[in-house]
Amino acid sequence: MTVDEGCLRPEIGGCRLLELPFEILAHILSKVDGRTLIAVAATCRRLHSLLFDRDDIWRSAISPIIRPSIPTSSPMTCAPYKSYRDLFTQLLPFTWFDPGIWHGNRDLHGSIYVSRYNPQSGHLESHELFCVYDRQDDAPQTEWSINPSVVIQNFSPRIEKSQAAILKFTPATQYDKNHEVPQPLSPRGMATSFMHAVSISPERVVYPQMNLWPPLHIPAAERTRNDSPTGFRGQIVKRSDSKNLFRLRRWISFVHADAFGVIMGERVETIARVLPELYTPSAEYPLRGIWIGDYESHGGEFILFHQPQQDKNRLEAIKLTGDPNVPRGEFTFVVDDLSHVERVATETEWPGARIVAAQGHTAALNFMNSTFSPTQLIIINENMVAHYWINLYRIKVYRRVDVADLLAGGNGAM
Repeated sequence: MTVDEGCLRPEIGGCRLLELPFEILAHILSKVDGRTLIAVAATCRRLHSLLFDRDDIWRSAISPIIRPSIPTSSPMTCAPYKSYRDLFTQLLPFTWFDPGIWHGNRDLHGSIYVSRYNPQSGHLESHELFCVYDRQDDAPQTEWSINPSVVIQNFSPRIEKSQAAILKFTPATQYDKNHEVPQPLSPRGMATSFMHAVSISPERVVYPQMNLWPPLHIPAAERTRNDSPTGFRGQIVKRSDSKNLFRLRRWISFVHADAFGVIMGERVETIARVLPELYTPSAEYPLRGIWIGDYESHGGEFILFHQPQQDKNRLEAIKLTGDPNVPRGEFTFVVDDLSHVERVATETEWPGARIVAAQGHTAALNFMNSTFSPTQLIIINENMVAHYWINLYRIKVYRRVDVADLLAGGNGAM
């Protein structure tokens, strides 16, 4: 008796799954992920044949990676691969790197990245994001109509991406002997190598003073050590260890300096996924999202507006990118109670806006002498707020980033 015959005979422990009508079985399989499909196809020739012939099943499995990476108006195709099955199996080792937003611990400033599937090349890629704006393009500073001593700083930023992908996974991508994935050398001689990161086990007691990434006040699926005396060398990291953390080793490489090349300025950056629920607004948590704030001489910075699930009336604005005063990973302001409206604006700048009490975070260079002081948050609409720094006599504008547009290859403008 063959394996396939045994599958059809439930009285000897066979699988009743194959007794289902063909279309129902195909519908069931269209609901499972790609790795499960590969396991199912290995069980018997009948299921293997079904999965080989029905590319629509594989289309459903790969859709969570492809669909967010293309505009909603564009059709979803498997090109440049010959089939959706081929697309998934070619990129199988790296399908964990699905479309999303990631933030890194680089120096005090931090970094932010978007990962997505590139439908032109058929590769999984990540680009660094930058906030760019020219104050000459903005209208001049204006005086607040109800208090001329307060200046409103106009702010119309745009998001730009790194010209070349910082990280790229292709069907030809391979790990080296150090369990890292070397990336192409940049035109300026910057070499980059990808490596997986080991997460802190859930059973591990985590102390507030532990140097972890992401910081404890940013909700995360996993966290990892933020430093290493050996530069994270010599660690054997399983490729399945974490789907939400990785590291980038970077250095300047003068490859033509001598026969062996010269390496200088090596640094390792730890990067973590920003959970999608943190930047997805809802009727209950309308301000959740990634925003860009105006920090004047420091430029525009990316801010996570976090409304904790256990307290929907609280708002924590956390820097995803920072500056030498208040660095990445720290609060920039906090609102204890969004429901407590101090007043409704009647001024000409934003009539009808709700104004609530807040606490703004300031510090000297290198995050010395940090302190919170009373401020106000002016909630203009769901995509724009203003922060009134009372003791600085300034009002700064924050604008929401359209994350779905970024994932689809756009510039993230609302």
